[in-house]
Amino acid sequence: MNPNKLTPGSNLRWESSRMILPEHREKWLNHQKQQAKQKKPEMDPQRWEELEWMLGDAMRNDAVLCFTYWRDGFFHKIIGRCSYINHVQKQFHLATGDGTVYLRFEDLADIACI
Repeated sequence: MNPNKLTPGSNLRWESSRMILPEHREKWLNHQKQQAKQKKPEMDPQRWEELEWMLGDAMRNDAVLCFTYWRDGFFHKIIGRCSYINHVQKQFHLATGDGTVYLRFEDLADIACI
């Protein structure tokens, strides 16, 4: 039996009246974005030491690195060279194609050689 608008138990009767208000859509999209957020990773001292060695070698050889950092619940990547490490302000100065980017120590999640 083919369902039609008058079939008992069918939702087709109300199909034409479905709609979503802009306010509801905005709340739903915001909810979906909140669900996708991830917790900030904690780095142990041993991992920091490994990253220091890798960063030191890369700075001596002027190598390009991929920096993964966490900000506002999401992970982002920057590709560039580390030109300076500012220990006073606790941030890396990265030379990228778009200019200089400052990356805080506390936001760093991982460094990889390219």
